[in-house]
Amino acid sequence: MSAKKEANLKKLSKTAVLANFVKKNNGKWGHAEWEELCAKIAEKYSPIDFDQVGLLLEQKKATYWAKK
Repeated sequence: MSAKKEANLKKLSKTAVLANFVKKNNGKWGHAEWEELCAKIAEKYSPIDFDQVGLLLEQKKATYWAKK
């Protein structure tokens, strides 16, 4: 992964963007919602590795469900 992608992933991980997405969608979403999230993230954190974003998102989802 490029240094720029890594830096953007680190910046994103320090925000509430992913946690807010999980909460807004009650811990469940489909492909359309994922694509919307990716577009929103790409506007501010491009370039970024969306595979890694997906892994972070899954961690946030697990945390969300663990608190339920």
